[in-house]
Amino acid sequence: MQINVCFCLSYSCGTFKMADKMADIKSISIATGVIILNLLLGHFFAPTGIMLTPVALIIATVLIVFGTKDLKPIFITLAILGLIIFHDVGLKLYSGGTHDRQGLGWLHLMLFMGLIPSYILTVVGIVRNKKTNWTEKSISIIIFPLLMAGHLYLFSDLGLGRHYWYDWN
Repeated sequence: MQINVCFCLSYSCGTFKMADKMADIKSISIATGVIILNLLLGHFFAPTGIMLTPVALIIATVLIVFGTKDLKPIFITLAILGLIIFHDVGLKLYSGGTHDRQGLGWLHLMLFMGLIPSYILTVVGIVRNKKTNWTEKSISIIIFPLLMAGHLYLFSDLGLGRHYWYDWN
């Protein structure tokens, strides 16, 4: 009985923030695990990782946007962008099969099929946040497409000419 009382008292005295941070770390870790799992599927079972790109990006976005409680909108945007860019670079460099222009076009199609819902979910999650002001929200919303466009401009041809093939592919 005394432990429960102390727990409730310490929970209301400021340990609640620590629980929120642990939930944030847990959500980001699970989202990172989803992306890494999809990259491994793409490497060892060639077209699967590319085909599951929209699903992996949407799952990771939902986990970060709705699973975090204590992150500022800018950090939410950067975490989601970081995972999307990590996924894109990982598929372009290590996905199985021969990397040619047709495959790159297919990869970009799957990327945009996951990127558009991810952006919409991010905007919804940022707008629903009542703790921050509109300046920070608008900066977070504007940064997403700008950084993604910069990434695609600089690294759109990444991985062309690579070849990974296994007997079971």
